[in-house]
Amino acid sequence: MLYGRDHDLAVIAAFVDGAADKGGGSLLVTGDAGVGKSALLHAAVARAVDGGVRVLRAAGAEFEGDLRFAGLHQILHPLLDGLADLSEQHRNALTVALGFASGQAPAQHAVTGATMALLRHASQARPLLLAIDDLPWLDRGSATVLRSLDLAATRIGMLAVTRDDHSARRGSGVTRVHELAPLDDQSAAALLADRFPALPPEVRRRLLAEALGNPLTLQELPAALDAAQRSGSAPLPHVLPLSRRLQAVFTSRVAELPPSSQHLLLLAVLDGTGDLSALRSLLPDHVVTEALRDAQEAGLIDLDRAMTRLDFRHPLIRSAVVELSTAGEQRRAHEVLARRPDGDEERRTWHLAHAAVEPDEQVAELLEQLARRARGRGDVAGAVAAFTRAAALSPDRRDRSRRAAAAAYLGTDATGNLLDVPRLLEACRPTHDADATSLTTLAAAHHLLLSGIGDVDSAYRLLIKAVDTGLSQADTPHDVLQEGLYTLAWISFFGARAELREPLERAVTRLTPRAPESLALLMSCLGDPVHTSLPDLRRLDDAVGGLAAADPVEVIRIGMAGQYVGRLKTCRPALQRLLEEGREGEHVTLTIHAMNLLSRHCYESGEWDQLAHLSEEGLRLSRRHGYHLLAQTFLHHQALLAATRGDTARAEDLAHEITRFAAPRRIQLLLTLAAEIRTRAALGRGDYEAAFLQATSVSPAGVLPHFQGPTLWLIPDLVESAILSGRHTEAEAHVAALRRAQVPAISDRLALVTHGAAAMTADDDRFVAQFERALAQPDADTWPFDLARIRLFYGERLRRDKATQAARDQLSAALTTFTQLGASPWADRARSELRASGLAAVQAGASPDTRLSPQQDEIARLAAAGMTNKQIGQRLHLSPRTVGSHLYQVFPKLGITSRAALRDALQEASKPADAGPKDTVPPQP
Repeated sequence: MLYGRDHDLAVIAAFVDGAADKGGGSLLVTGDAGVGKSALLHAAVARAVDGGVRVLRAAGAEFEGDLRFAGLHQILHPLLDGLADLSEQHRNALTVALGFASGQAPAQHAVTGATMALLRHASQARPLLLAIDDLPWLDRGSATVLRSLDLAATRIGMLAVTRDDHSARRGSGVTRVHELAPLDDQSAAALLADRFPALPPEVRRRLLAEALGNPLTLQELPAALDAAQRSGSAPLPHVLPLSRRLQAVFTSRVAELPPSSQHLLLLAVLDGTGDLSALRSLLPDHVVTEALRDAQEAGLIDLDRAMTRLDFRHPLIRSAVVELSTAGEQRRAHEVLARRPDGDEERRTWHLAHAAVEPDEQVAELLEQLARRARGRGDVAGAVAAFTRAAALSPDRRDRSRRAAAAAYLGTDATGNLLDVPRLLEACRPTHDADATSLTTLAAAHHLLLSGIGDVDSAYRLLIKAVDTGLSQADTPHDVLQEGLYTLAWISFFGARAELREPLERAVTRLTPRAPESLALLMSCLGDPVHTSLPDLRRLDDAVGGLAAADPVEVIRIGMAGQYVGRLKTCRPALQRLLEEGREGEHVTLTIHAMNLLSRHCYESGEWDQLAHLSEEGLRLSRRHGYHLLAQTFLHHQALLAATRGDTARAEDLAHEITRFAAPRRIQLLLTLAAEIRTRAALGRGDYEAAFLQATSVSPAGVLPHFQGPTLWLIPDLVESAILSGRHTEAEAHVAALRRAQVPAISDRLALVTHGAAAMTADDDRFVAQFERALAQPDADTWPFDLARIRLFYGERLRRDKATQAARDQLSAALTTFTQLGASPWADRARSELRASGLAAVQAGASPDTRLSPQQDEIARLAAAGMTNKQIGQRLHLSPRTVGSHLYQVFPKLGITSRAALRDALQEASKPADAGPKDTVPPQP
């Protein structure tokens, strides 16, 4: 009987019955450890069986987290007879994924589709219920497939239990979540009285108070007390953390079993499949039968009716079994499991690896083969684990060095903590010969670039020599050469200098057969997008179209190739999928890259609040894992957002931090990004001279430099600052250069900003037609900030041309967008133009965008009192530059242009606002 669970049982019953009756779907039950999730799952299974539903069970096990699709194997094993009825594509996908056949690893979506096909086929005979215990410990590959299943309107239901619902919120859209709460006081008391009726009142009250409605604690804590404590004649033990207390309870229950029973349970835990036929093949039948009976009577396991499957009643039981065993017993158990006659090769290899106590080349070779298969199917984390263990078991130093290098390279390239790489590189060092393009060299180059060292030139010199040598040697592995060239391309991208690019181009032309498609696209669309991307854009679009089936590394490479040429929008679904997988712990480096690319897209698409959260998350992840260079890119996103929203002091501080990191390391890309920040900040505070000088420090007016992709982001800034600082000739020269380079043909966004820039420079007879052409660009509202800036400039020109109503229309639309985005400097400028057109954009004193912050007010009053910036900074513990930035924001808010007007303006601002009627912005057409 389940006390206090009537509502929960009704929810479960409705789900099971509805799923069986062509409702399908999935339900996740969440709750604290011991709250009764597994008991509810058992009740659901019993109801399903009574209703003629076929139950497929799986349980996550922390000991098989490195075994890809281990959980899926548990679920699908009873259905494997149906593989013959599937299409060849689906049959091949499942047999390779589950280890029954060799071949090219199927894509994740192919495994999902094949799984769905097999489940649908089986459900034709009887409805299915997938019952999954301990979802968080399920291997990631299986969890991803299960979350991707679309079970709506089928006869297939999936019921899973977990300690929290974090994974569910990123899962399938049909997933519902039911939170299992602790028992109420009445139900908790009833449960305790039923299980332990002789407890005295004082003991009962103490246990109820400590259990807090947790059913498992209510049942297990009294059993842990001795007779005197339960009777009240001896004091109860002091309060202990709940998890430790429950762990101790399970350990004591396992320890009471005979050694043969403990041994069988250890085998079951380390095997992880729950398949009793495996245990019967390894131990005498009578030993298995007695051990199962003992464990079942102790309440540690459940057996199905056919006595073919074993399930532990709680995850902590598995932990307790392992905790009670010695290292020697665990090794011997792995040795026994490695002899399973029906075991798959991957499990057998890992059992042999865990059983080994000294170097063993045979096992190391098996692990290396396993690692390469794992890498081929996209399981990079599994490949790193296998290579690392293979290195530890290698008798020969050269083999140990080579395998450790492979682990180090994969660790930097895709998954690992960069802080671990020096240790792995040290393992490679004693026998490494530097005359080949080895994975050791690649790993070292990655570490030099990405870590706190961040040394572009050292990483480049290290790798270019190795690549040249490797290209001259016929026996250099082709895949290693390719990886070396990818890394060189990335280093030259950060270095952004001709002397880095030219040797790379020569090396790529020497590669036979020709360079991979994504490398060629990186060279043209990322490395020099202004001058070389146009011929390759159709190929890039084809590559983007194939990202759904691409492995994670390829997704990032294509995403990087598309960031300057306007393809991030179409790359977004694949990048988002990679990000969700990465948040579960896989692909650290790739996750950081995905966050970086998505952050840029969020800026361009106007999703600035999401940008703020994403860039902060990316910054924390980069610093936590030692990716100090990539951390600078997130500082760039934060600074650009701050500059655009008017916090120029913060923007300038972050630009200074980026410059301080990049300058001594000669990382030109970061210096360019810092210039972009300073340009935007100067525009925001109305310092158009400084904005022009910053923009042209990267891209001189009329010149589109090679290897400087960010110059495409600076187009509006450079042209606008040139015009507003009185440099109309320079603005026209830059527009002409954009047209000669056919920049509008690169992407819709670049067409919008280029035509917008051309309209800004147009003469009085042509500017209306030019602006209308810019606003008519396809999907112009996809880039709201760019579009609003064009509308603002258009409105300013119209107002000066005496087209007052048309000006108001454009200025009102621009103001609406700027206000929604929080782009306060541009909103202030639009309001000022609207006032000049004869309307008050916002009632005086009512807008949070024109109200002084407390710090701005204090600085303004100190300046009005005659203090210099330096004196104000000393008093408020700010730099004089920061004080100046604040005053630049204060002046337009108060409607003044100099310090001399501060005193009067502050007095005027302190007066109550006029209560009379005010003109308002006309509605946007």
